[in-house]
Amino acid sequence: MKKVQLFLKLSVSDKLLFAEALVCVIMAKFLLLFVSLKICVTFADNRLGGTEKPSLEQLRQLKKAVHRTRYFMFWKNQCLVMSLASRWMLQRRHFSSVLSLGVTFDQNRKLVAHAWLTSNNFPVIEKSGNYHELYYF
Repeated sequence: MKKVQLFLKLSVSDKLLFAEALVCVIMAKFLLLFVSLKICVTFADNRLGGTEKPSLEQLRQLKKAVHRTRYFMFWKNQCLVMSLASRWMLQRRHFSSVLSLGVTFDQNRKLVAHAWLTSNNFPVIEKSGNYHELYYF
């Protein structure tokens, strides 16, 4: 109930941005579940984006909208899902971005993968760790 009240207090533009983020996150999750990562990468190709540079305020609003979706999903939004969804939202606005995939080892020497997204040197999805970047596009 508290989440609904918070949602109703948002401005119309924030509600629309949240709805777009929600659709993109759901599409990214199902695409990653049923299609190989190689095909998913083609949908997030940077050539579909643009060369325009977004303002920091636009990036902050987009980041906030994508992070809000975590509270309304029944699954845990992983970094790759949120990075793909953010990338699509940026592409829709013809903004350029860099999606990076990296790995590191945790305390138990297990390999941990992570995806992060930056646009105009702003971390839309944070790197949050000492990851070795293997691939970016």
